[in-house]
Amino acid sequence: MSNPPAKQLKSQDSSSKKTKSIAFSTIIMIIGLFLSKGSGFLRDILVSHSFNETYRDAFTGAFLIPDFFFALLVGGSIQSAITPTLSRAIENKTERKTWKGVSIFISWMTIVVLVFVVFGEIFSNPLYKIFNQNDSEEVVHLAGNMARTLYPQIFFMMLAALCIGILNAYKKFGSTAFGPTIYNICVLLSIGLLGGSTEDALIRTGLGIMASALIYFVFQLFMGKKEISHFKPSLDTSNQEFRSLFKLAVPILISASVVQLNMLILNSFATRFQGGPLFALRNAGTLWQLPYGIFAVGIGNVMLPSLASLFAAKEYRKASDLLSQSIKNALFLTIPCAGIFLILRSDLVRAAFKWSDGYTEENVKLAALFLTGYCLSIVTQSIIFIINQAFYAIGKTRFPLFAGIVSMIVNTVLCVVLLKVYYNPLSLTIAYSASCVVRLILLAVVYSKNKALAPRKIRVFIVKSVICLIAMIGVLFLIDLIVPLNPGRKLFQLAWLGARCVVGFVVYFVVAFLLKMEELKVAYEKYVLRFFRKKKKA
Repeated sequence: MSNPPAKQLKSQDSSSKKTKSIAFSTIIMIIGLFLSKGSGFLRDILVSHSFNETYRDAFTGAFLIPDFFFALLVGGSIQSAITPTLSRAIENKTERKTWKGVSIFISWMTIVVLVFVVFGEIFSNPLYKIFNQNDSEEVVHLAGNMARTLYPQIFFMMLAALCIGILNAYKKFGSTAFGPTIYNICVLLSIGLLGGSTEDALIRTGLGIMASALIYFVFQLFMGKKEISHFKPSLDTSNQEFRSLFKLAVPILISASVVQLNMLILNSFATRFQGGPLFALRNAGTLWQLPYGIFAVGIGNVMLPSLASLFAAKEYRKASDLLSQSIKNALFLTIPCAGIFLILRSDLVRAAFKWSDGYTEENVKLAALFLTGYCLSIVTQSIIFIINQAFYAIGKTRFPLFAGIVSMIVNTVLCVVLLKVYYNPLSLTIAYSASCVVRLILLAVVYSKNKALAPRKIRVFIVKSVICLIAMIGVLFLIDLIVPLNPGRKLFQLAWLGARCVVGFVVYFVVAFLLKMEELKVAYEKYVLRFFRKKKKA
């Protein structure tokens, strides 16, 4: 039998190196996101220490409209429009030409963001009265005043996101992975050193958070100074590259804001309940977004530039394989998390946030109730994020916007209907999860119409994963039934929760091994071994 030609061997070697590079980049991204989410998670714990219930809700509410502005203006545009655009340009050797359009887009975005910052500063209090009509006047007043210190951070976060998006296009993931952690550490210091249950302390904390955003931008600018040196300010709207990028980016800009709009909708309905609902809803959101934000976002962000490059090179089979593997890898890690969050919801909330008497058992119950409805979102949002990234990689940005708008309408209607049928905080997060299912179905059906790019072998994977999940849930349920411990001391609480989480994951992975799930082998070989072993010498 003849040996493979040199060209084929070279192609296989190149493909192998790309696969290893993606795996290593994913590890770095996941580690960075783990540190970022972990430090962000500590923020909510520190808030419960630093503020009483009224000021906690004001602190939480103050971020809603600035975060919405950020999502509307910046949120997905940098990562999901500029990154694949530059990646395709690098693949097609048109980098210099594309950078002209990117520079014009960034210049205009800077102006628009500054206009919105000024608008927010002027109309902060009226905006909060509109979006929080059912909340107390004191909370609305405090949130509106604190928000004035947060609007300028939109500008700095935009600049930092710009640096990250450009670096990701050049696949410099190590340079972008740890910036958010630095930001969160600065935020923690701001809350810990400046926080308190007075209006002045709230304002000082907001100023500290704004300064944290500035530090975040400076760090990312330093890390990407070589790549960002291509930027040349310009407002030439006649440039064809700019017009193409603008058409791609606008749907992404609006689509990214849908997530924040859904949060505004949920917060608006949540104010009908008592017991610090805004902070409880935020706590539940912080928890469910941990596995989603670490695994799905990490895998999806690394996939984006590589998928865009494969699409530009018309390597559709490899693009399909990459998308399929990304979805399965993300779900293989997030599905067991969803099961653990569902069964151990109260223990998770108590262990995570109850570090003092200021966080009561009523607060635990309310946050756990919200978390129950969110559990399905851990899975659905993971797939949604990765499929959205796939749409953006191939330059199709309009349908994700349409699907997002539909999900927002469904979320609002279900909130109204479910609250009439079952007036309970759980109705809100069930409505949100149901709207995510609708969005997922729309995205999956439309993307899969292109058979060459569609993900493959997902159904078999889902069936096996559900079997693993059922086994894990059954074991955790039996443990709580047979050993109904309720430790009083914090150390024992954490130990008991950690032990059950470990048991849950072990059961899930053992059943996956018995079912011969390929994803277990892939996760072990590509991620575990690669991280703990040195690469073998050729």
